[in-house]
Amino acid sequence: MHLFLVRHGETEHNVAGLLAGVSDSRLTNHGVLQTQRLGSHLVNHRNLHFSHIYASDLQRAFMTAEEIRKAQASILTECTANPDVVKLQLLREQDFGSLELVPWASRRAQVAFTPESSSMEDLDFRPQETAEAMAHRAECFLSDHILPLLAATPAEISAGVQDCVAVVSHGLFLSVLWRSLLSKFDVDRVRINSKTEITTNGRPLAYLPNWSNTGFLELRIGSPSDIVPNPISALESSSPEADGSRPLASQLLTILAINSKDHLLNLKRTRGGVGSAPFDARQKSLEGFFKRPKQCADPS
Repeated sequence: MHLFLVRHGETEHNVAGLLAGVSDSRLTNHGVLQTQRLGSHLVNHRNLHFSHIYASDLQRAFMTAEEIRKAQASILTECTANPDVVKLQLLREQDFGSLELVPWASRRAQVAFTPESSSMEDLDFRPQETAEAMAHRAECFLSDHILPLLAATPAEISAGVQDCVAVVSHGLFLSVLWRSLLSKFDVDRVRINSKTEITTNGRPLAYLPNWSNTGFLELRIGSPSDIVPNPISALESSSPEADGSRPLASQLLTILAINSKDHLLNLKRTRGGVGSAPFDARQKSLEGFFKRPKQCADPS
């Protein structure tokens, strides 16, 4: 399996610095350009054919996934299947409760995220989703949608059939999903491609750097090529010892790219605040939106 864990494009609440977990934040005009670059890069430049595309049902993730599907549809023949995007609540971002749409740098948010904080005095306070609840959602998604795809038949293996899967979600939840997936493998069966830039800053591999907007973690599950032994020794302390109970213990996990964003090379935000403005789907096209109007000929 070729697996991509992708974060959505830039949103209005990203630009505003607000905590937007389950709030249905809109993509900015710049965010839409990011998603279009992503789809074109994966499909046209990388020549990938996605067999499955999953996305959070929040519009910022679904619209990002749709650009991958649309890019693929533009090059496929009528006889080649193009999967629809499967929208799932399981892939939503962490619910911040009463802190939804609160500035993340505000004192209220900082105090609420300290272990000793308590808001029980506020009768209307709604607590944020716990790490355990997010981990449960990640496990459900893997069990229901990813692990069944990895249960290939001998005939499919001999025929070289390989699923290419995109999972488009949100930064915090993707981190939880990655840790849940990593826990399915034995430590000595995890490898890093020799060309992959490692930027974990000495932290265990389970705690990868944050995803950028439309940045992706690229993985291969199966028999890798061009790999080197995993150089991150702290990985062993981040996962339990192998006990034979892991569903993917016999398979090899290869990390091909971490927070890849080559598709964003030379992409600049449009000046004048246009790039940061929420995207309006009623616009004919982004290209037309950003073009300067033609100058009328001087009648004199």
